[in-house]
Amino acid sequence: MSRTLPAARDAFIAAMKRDTSGTELPRLVAVLDALIKWSVARPTQLAFKSDDSQSSVLSFERVGTKAVFWSARVVRGDAPKLEIYPPTGRSLIPEARAKVRETLNANSREVLTDNDRLRIGFGALKNVAARTPVLAMLDELMASDAQAVQLTA
Repeated sequence: MSRTLPAARDAFIAAMKRDTSGTELPRLVAVLDALIKWSVARPTQLAFKSDDSQSSVLSFERVGTKAVFWSARVVRGDAPKLEIYPPTGRSLIPEARAKVRETLNANSREVLTDNDRLRIGFGALKNVAARTPVLAMLDELMASDAQAVQLTA
């Protein structure tokens, strides 16, 4: 069954409410909305992944490839996380992966190492000063995607 983006957003927020309350929730929703806004502004490059069945996951995939470009996941007991190119049969070439990791590390207290998944918590992205370079990095990655991505069969 396909979900609509508004329904998926509502389900994601409901999942966030399990572990988040008070003034923190609107700040995390603002992060989600910024990621959605950034993605829907690129309709020829990104599409909402409507076949995700988990209410705690929201994803956008590259148009024409079915490869997930980014996903956000609510994890029990923790703030949601943004993941860039989750393992789906495509991965970033080492140079692009290093640049993404460097950007995420520069904007988060958590430090990613070479083999870690490319994730950053919504807590770090609440700050516009951290969110802006991450979105700029996503723009760069989108622009250089043909060279930055390799198939991993």
